[in-house]
Amino acid sequence: MLDLEVVPERSLGNEQWEFTLGMPLAQAVAILQKHCRIIKNVQVLYSEQSPLSHDLILNLTQDGIKLLFDAFNQRLKVIEVYDLTKVKLKYCGVHFNSQAIAPTIEQIDQSFGATHPGVHSFLIFKLLISSFSGYLESGDFILWIFNYLYFCRHFIHS
Repeated sequence: MLDLEVVPERSLGNEQWEFTLGMPLAQAVAILQKHCRIIKNVQVLYSEQSPLSHDLILNLTQDGIKLLFDAFNQRLKVIEVYDLTKVKLKYCGVHFNSQAIAPTIEQIDQSFGATHPGVHSFLIFKLLISSFSGYLESGDFILWIFNYLYFCRHFIHS
């Protein structure tokens, strides 16, 4: 099982190698070739009919990770961990997912917190929105919508 460090909006890797957003496909393939005893069962998925219009995907099936590369410039644009049971993940040296620690929304929020600074939007009447990349519970979304509608009703239409 891979034990990997997550750097939000940047990379996924360990002391020996790192998949970084923006890296060329050839560099990722070189990492996979060099560490073929550790990273096994890699599928290459692409469109034969229109290879420049669909992303190229390196699917690390044994580790539950997909690397999506832009079809045109062949740069890594998305790192997707789709099976959390096949990999250990840590952030700032602290595991937030392993066989002993199941990730929950509370655990992810405690580990990462807000991963973007608040966005000050003048289009929404200087409402400060703190955006999280990760999970949002439906109750939180409904509460946000309710507060937004209340704000609009009482301050815009008055």
